[in-house]
Amino acid sequence: MLRLVEYRTRTVDLTPAEAAELAGLTVGNRTGNGRPRVIERLMPTATPGAYDLQPGAYVGRFQLFSGRVVEVAGRFPFQNLATLLGLGRNAKLLEDAATAGSEGHGLVDLIALAFVREAERVAGHGLIKAYQRRSFTRAPYPGVPSAVLHLKMHAGRPDRLATTANRLTPDVPLNQLVAAAHRRLSALAYPDARLGTRVRALDPVFRGITSPVGRPAAIGPVPARYQEIERLARLLLDDRSTLPTGAGVAGVSVLFDMTRVWEDYVGGWLRRRSPGVTVVAQQPIPLTDTGPRRTGAADFVLWQGGKPLAVYDAKYRPWRSSPSTDEIYQLFTYAQRLGVHTAALVYPAAESQHTVTTVGPVTIECWAVPIEEVPSP
Repeated sequence: MLRLVEYRTRTVDLTPAEAAELAGLTVGNRTGNGRPRVIERLMPTATPGAYDLQPGAYVGRFQLFSGRVVEVAGRFPFQNLATLLGLGRNAKLLEDAATAGSEGHGLVDLIALAFVREAERVAGHGLIKAYQRRSFTRAPYPGVPSAVLHLKMHAGRPDRLATTANRLTPDVPLNQLVAAAHRRLSALAYPDARLGTRVRALDPVFRGITSPVGRPAAIGPVPARYQEIERLARLLLDDRSTLPTGAGVAGVSVLFDMTRVWEDYVGGWLRRRSPGVTVVAQQPIPLTDTGPRRTGAADFVLWQGGKPLAVYDAKYRPWRSSPSTDEIYQLFTYAQRLGVHTAALVYPAAESQHTVTTVGPVTIECWAVPIEEVPSP
């Protein structure tokens, strides 16, 4: 297993095929077409077969065509990373006593361990079930005749029959969500073979459960015994995690887009410190009045009484006490177009810091925000 840390360069030995595959991950975008920029930089060194490899803002695990597994660890301590991922007080789920491996456990191993523990407990109590209306067009014919189904399937032929009946099934949305997360974990490689065995031992439990169509939808009241596994399943399947599909990567992956994770965290931070103010994410901002239409998108805009108050941009990178020239151009333009006098950059940091830069009527703030638990709404 090739172990890396986000944004930290490491010299590694790669085959030509592995180097070409990783090079394909240096080109990507965030338009939702399945091409994340997982690798920030890949450069050959003076030693044949050795490369300087720097991952980007994706934390997790993926597999190359060669079978080699790449693990990207977060640059923050585990507790901070768990908080960023929204686990909060439930991070203790990921601290279950694990069999120590020679190189320890990555985030994906710990999530898989927590998921397995919860899945085993849920399976022990039995999967929830619900009645679903089923159609039957072949003998035996349970239930009651259905004229609509008869006309649709048999055009009213008197020698045929069609009936409908309620059937109790575990193939319900909540189980579909959990089963989809289990299938993703089942396809991953684990340094601890026993963990992989425990994950795949759950295959019979979820056999026959279909996968949800599209993005997992909101589910009504979740039974108490499902609450933790439902949270873990969404962690694996929500729009902050991604597969590098379309980039030529062979294996199933679990990669968390830490840029989006940080944006979510900053949104919670703004709502906590600005009660009574509406925080709007990805606010469209028209940039031109004439000519070709150009539109920007601010990470966050604060509104009160129908008027914008300030614009904020989340930056997932080390703290900087002053904005760059490009950032000044961007934030000044956003502030002018919105008619506000306050704009800010928000960075993750170990301790709070705050600086101010004035550009004409606009005050540009740089906030260093410690990663602390944001209470659930």
